[in-house]
Amino acid sequence: MNLSVWSIAAAVGVLAGAAAAQPAPIIEGGSHAELQKKFCAANPNIEHVLIAPATLFVDAQQIICDNGPYKLYRIVNAQDTDDFDYFFDPPFYAHGNRLGCDGKAGRTMRTVALNCRPL
Repeated sequence: MNLSVWSIAAAVGVLAGAAAAQPAPIIEGGSHAELQKKFCAANPNIEHVLIAPATLFVDAQQIICDNGPYKLYRIVNAQDTDDFDYFFDPPFYAHGNRLGCDGKAGRTMRTVALNCRPL
């Protein structure tokens, strides 16, 4: 009987902790200029979700922030050729925290979402 009570109490504690967690801030940009402005202003110390048009990743463009250039690109996923892997890579030589982003979306998707984490 005590084991059941402790199991229920533990489950409630886990669920309460998950409910108290804050969702990641969203960076959304519909153009290169808008994405640059919002991404460069984002807090590099916390996780974010980046939402942008897939076309921004086609020609390996760059976003230039104060700490250096971030490269946007996509590649065909080798294990699933109907998908692209999307990357938003930070400068390697930058000092301090920076965000590294990646995600996966279908080849025909017009809008993609990437998870960004502090590096």
